[in-house]
Amino acid sequence: MKIVPRQINTFLENPPDEIAAVLFHGNDLGLIGERAKLFANKFSCDLEDVFSVTRLNGEMLVRETGLISDSASAIPLTGTQRLVLVKGRGTELLSACKLALTNPISGAIIIVEATETTTKHAIVKLFETTKHAASIGCYADGIKDIYALAKKIFAIDNIKASTDALDIIALRLGSDHAISRREIEKLALMAGPSGTLDADSVHIALGDSANLAINDIAEALASGTVRRLQQSLQKAWYEDMNAVMIVRGCQSYFRQLGLAGYAMASGESAQNAIRCLKPPIHFKLQDRLQVHLQRWQPHLAMDVVNRLQDIEFQLKSNKIDDRVCTAQSLLGICLRSPY
Repeated sequence: MKIVPRQINTFLENPPDEIAAVLFHGNDLGLIGERAKLFANKFSCDLEDVFSVTRLNGEMLVRETGLISDSASAIPLTGTQRLVLVKGRGTELLSACKLALTNPISGAIIIVEATETTTKHAIVKLFETTKHAASIGCYADGIKDIYALAKKIFAIDNIKASTDALDIIALRLGSDHAISRREIEKLALMAGPSGTLDADSVHIALGDSANLAINDIAEALASGTVRRLQQSLQKAWYEDMNAVMIVRGCQSYFRQLGLAGYAMASGESAQNAIRCLKPPIHFKLQDRLQVHLQRWQPHLAMDVVNRLQDIEFQLKSNKIDDRVCTAQSLLGICLRSPY
């Protein structure tokens, strides 16, 4: 059974009785872990109880493919149901999962966390096509998802966040659900019950170093400076920055460049066009953006946004080297800049 995104929350809260094995897969490791734990808690109040919970990993299953089946068949010493928790890369788990799903599962729940998979991976197809199993994709949050997560967390303590603050949160976060949740919870703790958050406080709290590193890449891209782009990317890789967040940050810069360009075409001055952008442009970027407005026609900037969205989709959906794909794609855009 394939669980589509709109059905995931309902499934996790009230799983069908016939489902005995669930695969959590995708490119967001934080979201995979969070959903797997949430689902596991439905069946055990203590996931560290070795008498009723068995933990397996890919390395163990490569050596002994029958471990999942054997663990699911074992009678729990406490409780009424055996919980089998499995983690690993998709390919190394495939044989063991095939064996475990061959026959109906009774008295056990199998929960598998698989990384390095796509929607076309054999292990995903196995869980989708098995009657007593289900597959749940866990992919990097989009802007709307981050908005919803922030509003949900802030609502708990009646925290009011400005629209600009929410815009900044949505654009800064999203590459890993668990990290996004932790950062938003820190903001909530900083604001306090019934507190408020504005754009400046969020800028400071989330830290400017990573954001400014992405801005360096976006500026080099818009300036058509290949050497500076390469240097900025090397720095980003050294700091272990996420490729999706780099591409998304470049999208934001070119989208604002396009919107400001259209505002100028309607008669606004460059300063007013930049001042009206949402979320507000960091003061360190305003002068550079004004220079780029003189070179980039708004329709060309929006073409780059579309291209960057395609790159983000590739990063999320294909089993490729994220850094190579990002570097090659950004280089192609840089070489075609109007400078």
